[in-house]
Amino acid sequence: MSEMTSIKIATGVKDRLNHLKIHPRETYSDLISRLASQVQTELSPWQIPLIHVRINGVIRELKHPIEISVEMDEGEYILYNHEYRLLVVAPDLSEGLKDIIDEFEENWNDFVLQDESALLGGARDLRRKLIALVPGET
Repeated sequence: MSEMTSIKIATGVKDRLNHLKIHPRETYSDLISRLASQVQTELSPWQIPLIHVRINGVIRELKHPIEISVEMDEGEYILYNHEYRLLVVAPDLSEGLKDIIDEFEENWNDFVLQDESALLGGARDLRRKLIALVPGET
């Protein structure tokens, strides 16, 4: 059995919690845990601006930040930006941001450092977007 603590709850709040129970015998601990899990998984994504990236091992500042969306799913962070084809899943936010920077560098290598004539339409568009983000690369 996990450790327990006692907490004080106003009578009105306790009455409201009683109406949220799935079963009359559901404990308050189980109820609060269930509600917290629902809230955590129903949070809308939030944004983190990506200001610096790594290109060929060198940290570069972008002309304008890329908005990275962050969501939580079953205890993991999902970070993404569809426009720049960035997507990672990580156990914590710090690792996720490191992985996003790695993903950006991989995209740079795959789209910018390649011969443009070998790229198809969507890949060419991404190449142009990536180049436009980095000062001195136009």
